[in-house]
Amino acid sequence: MGVLESTYCDYMMLISPSAEIKEMVRRLKLSSAKVIGEYDGKHSIAHITITGQGRQMPVMMTEKLEYYQKKLLRIRANYISVKGFAYFLHGSASATIYARPVLNAELADWFRAVRKVFGDKQQLVPHITIVKDIPMVDFRRLWPYFEHREFNAYFLADKLTVLSRPTFGSENAHWTNFKDLYFKK
Repeated sequence: MGVLESTYCDYMMLISPSAEIKEMVRRLKLSSAKVIGEYDGKHSIAHITITGQGRQMPVMMTEKLEYYQKKLLRIRANYISVKGFAYFLHGSASATIYARPVLNAELADWFRAVRKVFGDKQQLVPHITIVKDIPMVDFRRLWPYFEHREFNAYFLADKLTVLSRPTFGSENAHWTNFKDLYFKK
């Protein structure tokens, strides 16, 4: 492994739902595979992505995370309710089906405040992916199973999880826990 391969990492900041929701999503992913066959992301663990930062030196990221932690401690932990399903269309070629957090004005502001800590001003539709970027033929077969299906759960988002993986040679690298950052109790 060369210097560049070991020097830089990519980071993903996310909110992990409760173990109960993770298990529900895991089962939905497995049952989706029974309908459409294997797909990328079938084994990914349920989460809500907040933002990411690519090609960072771990020592520098550790310093940044200390700064971010101070900012996050000004934001109260929040309950997130997840109800039903929705989807994103990616042009006419593919779609993503997800479990939908209920976004009232307060929770939308909360997500914006969390993303702002990281300097991310892009619009975000908080979601928990079930199947990601599947061909439209598979989406049309699968969506009827989700369209009227019930999903009703909630959890306390009291921390943000930071995952990392090597920037170079990451094609087969898995995301690993790097650090947890906490919200105000």
